[in-house]
Amino acid sequence: MSKAEHFEGGCLCGAIRYRATAQPLRGVICHCEICRKHSGAPALAFIHFAKASFSWLRVEPAWYRSSSFAERGFCPICGSTLGMREEVLSDRVQVCAGSLDEPARVKIQDHVWTSSQVSWCDIHDDLPRFAESSSAVPSKAMK
Repeated sequence: MSKAEHFEGGCLCGAIRYRATAQPLRGVICHCEICRKHSGAPALAFIHFAKASFSWLRVEPAWYRSSSFAERGFCPICGSTLGMREEVLSDRVQVCAGSLDEPARVKIQDHVWTSSQVSWCDIHDDLPRFAESSSAVPSKAMK
């Protein structure tokens, strides 16, 4: 498999590594309060990969139940924010774009939960914006 055919990433300390062997299904920037608290950043970009093409190469992250419908993944050693999993999207793995080794290779399709956006974090792009969840995929992560 060539490097162009897969995506790899992991945490800051290197204890957790992952690989996706297919192109991403979706990329999204979330402005919700839970993503802000989880990441410590004003917004958090997620890349969705098909679960069937994704594997944790060493150990899996620790998971924290952040709502009734979602869990957030992090490295228990260095604390890196790594991803999220939602029950309604159980066919995919969502990783934080910043955890990818080459985040510039992925594309973002839209912004979600802009109703919660921090006023001074005004990203100027032509991507669609949704006050809550995108119409592209079901989500209950904020409920």
